[in-house]
Amino acid sequence: MRDAGQAVLEYLLLMAIATLLLGQFVSSASSETQDKFGNLAHILAFNLSSGTCDQDCFFGGYKNRHNE
Repeated sequence: MRDAGQAVLEYLLLMAIATLLLGQFVSSASSETQDKFGNLAHILAFNLSSGTCDQDCFFGGYKNRHNE
């Protein structure tokens, strides 16, 4: 019975370490993904919106020259 108790303890310890490592990995991946999508959203908003630049814009404005 003593060997079974040690096996359960080792199993629980291994699961705790694996859970900790997986949690750190998910947290890191989530942060990276959020930063990349945030940067992409900023670039798209800056380059595709109207009225943000005077020349060389992707979107030059509406036909009635309304820039808002």
